[in-house]
Amino acid sequence: MTGMERRSKITILITTSALLLFIPVFLAACAFCLPSRYEETFLGELKEKCRRLETVGGKRIILVGGSGVAFGYDSAMLENAFPEYQAVNFGMYAGLGTKVMLDLSEDAAGEGDIVILSPEQDAQTLSGYFNGEAMWQAADGDFSLLLKIKRGNWEQMLGTWPGFAIEKLRYHLKGERPHPEGVYQKSVFNKYGDIDTALCEKNIMSNGYDLNTPVCFTEEIWQKEFLEYMNAYALRLKKQGAKVWYRFCPVNALAAGQEDVNAYYEMLQEELDFPVIGNPNDSIMDAGWFYDTNFHLNSSGRTVNTIQCIRDIKAMLGDSTQVVYEMPKKPKMCADVGEKDASTGHISDAPHILYAEVYAGNEDIRTVTIPEEITLIEDGAFEGCTQLQAIILENTHPSEIRPGQELLRGTDADIYVKDEALSEYRLNYFWSMYAGRIQGKSALE
Repeated sequence: MTGMERRSKITILITTSALLLFIPVFLAACAFCLPSRYEETFLGELKEKCRRLETVGGKRIILVGGSGVAFGYDSAMLENAFPEYQAVNFGMYAGLGTKVMLDLSEDAAGEGDIVILSPEQDAQTLSGYFNGEAMWQAADGDFSLLLKIKRGNWEQMLGTWPGFAIEKLRYHLKGERPHPEGVYQKSVFNKYGDIDTALCEKNIMSNGYDLNTPVCFTEEIWQKEFLEYMNAYALRLKKQGAKVWYRFCPVNALAAGQEDVNAYYEMLQEELDFPVIGNPNDSIMDAGWFYDTNFHLNSSGRTVNTIQCIRDIKAMLGDSTQVVYEMPKKPKMCADVGEKDASTGHISDAPHILYAEVYAGNEDIRTVTIPEEITLIEDGAFEGCTQLQAIILENTHPSEIRPGQELLRGTDADIYVKDEALSEYRLNYFWSMYAGRIQGKSALE
């Protein structure tokens, strides 16, 4: 090897090493040094919930779970019923995962607290699922939250770090911040951490329920490891002087299956090392009490659920004083409920639904365009479409079109939306699970 060749290799080595060192430093600067960009988003509320949990003194009733908890309780009513306690709504977002809500609340619960766990009746929330991308957005502006993330989740946190840093840089260079619309933004939370369900007057779901999130009461819905994780959490809190109870999250009766709920209840009582409170049948509520998902209550439904929760807590505390409240009037449904065909799962008079069998398994199709009038895409709608490269959404309002789960399983496709709607889709409560594969339409050109 000549001297020139050696110098050339050394130069390449030094340059490569410098770049390898520069990239993580650059990403760290983007992530941690640039001003916060996600303060106004739904996830931006998590920091406030953690602060309330850490600063409110005395005995607390702490409600832990996903958005079903955020939509499901009137904390002021709880405090009026139990004046010796203060209420903290620590329900956030199922897309973060229930596990992280346990981790973030673990050290803050203490002597005299009542902690009520109420995750949605869904396979994802009843598992160790964790979303690193969502956690980065939630922590933006107060990265001390990351110190409470358990070691097992750090691989995903590191894997989603570059994407978060680059997206934050993009917002910074454009001088923009995400500005969510409707109920899914930070400003709709009150001081307790409850969603202001005055904005959620009635059921707005087509046919009264979301067919993409069927509710079942079977043992298989639970991840065994997560049951053990919850038991370990409850044991730690017990040692800290807190009571931990499990309470069923309200679910839409139209989405519930025909399983034996009482048998499921007995199974759960055997598996959990802490009490299960209330009657599970009370958690299956009429569709008229819900808002936009099978777990999100409207303003009237929240009142009904809170009254029942007060009764459940009193029963556990041995308080025999009578609970007398005026039940709200059930809101009218915004649309008639069509009949569901038991053999196909299809709903009559529902042309707005893109059913899975239309495209799933098609190994030839390369591009699919979904028109504005489609308002719901069924689970696995494009599963197995091995040649599919692009799914183009014509609707510029992500809240008007509901995606199912596992839409892209078995495909290399990305989802394309109009450039002006890109940020809205990536931050939308329902579409955020696909944020990493949503692109602007200009990328197709």
